[in-house]
Amino acid sequence: MDPMNTSKFQFGPFEVLAVPVLRDNFVFLLCREGRAVLVDAGEAAPVLDCLKEGNLQLLEILITHTHPDHIGGCRSLQERLGSLVFSPGVGERDVELLGSRCRAVSTPGHMAVHKCYHFPELEILFAGDTLINGACGRLLGGTMEQLFGSFRWIAGLPDDTRVFGGHDYLIDNMKFARSIEPDNGDVRERLELYRTDPAAALFATLGTEKRTNPFLRVDTLEAFAELRRLKDCF
Repeated sequence: MDPMNTSKFQFGPFEVLAVPVLRDNFVFLLCREGRAVLVDAGEAAPVLDCLKEGNLQLLEILITHTHPDHIGGCRSLQERLGSLVFSPGVGERDVELLGSRCRAVSTPGHMAVHKCYHFPELEILFAGDTLINGACGRLLGGTMEQLFGSFRWIAGLPDDTRVFGGHDYLIDNMKFARSIEPDNGDVRERLELYRTDPAAALFATLGTEKRTNPFLRVDTLEAFAELRRLKDCF
């Protein structure tokens, strides 16, 4: 994906800006009427550019997990703007942000401490490195049981939920999915869509994820663990 391209998604009066940072990361600005909430902060400069361009006031930063590529710009943004930071270590809770309900949900597995941020009224999920465009995050501190449980929770959300994951891994993930299900036409279509409309392919609905993400197409821990083992060697 073009590293200079910021993608925009409209949800009624809300807008989500998917901002590319670092090599293949994304951070996200949820915006409404000149105010914004940031999800993850891998790098400060691109976020500051978007805020300036959109004349946006950053109110809060939601952190999914504490890997450097998700928090590297957090201190700079906080010192520069005075924004509040919501740590992934804080317990599960519901809060109101920009006039919409946000559910901070524990989704461990990639790390032992990881949060997803679900806006049920907007049908948006900021998934961090739990579910990433067609696959799941590697185990880097959490357990397979935790990651499988997190996927089961995500699978229970409405199919129209738009999933915003923290990286662009789609080509590799779809190639892996095709190796598991070579006759899955939905996988081929998503890979083809990436060539013409990469943002739509990357940030798909949960319904599309269920059709193309092999980790959502198994219902036992054993099958999930075997997929992760295969993906680690792919």
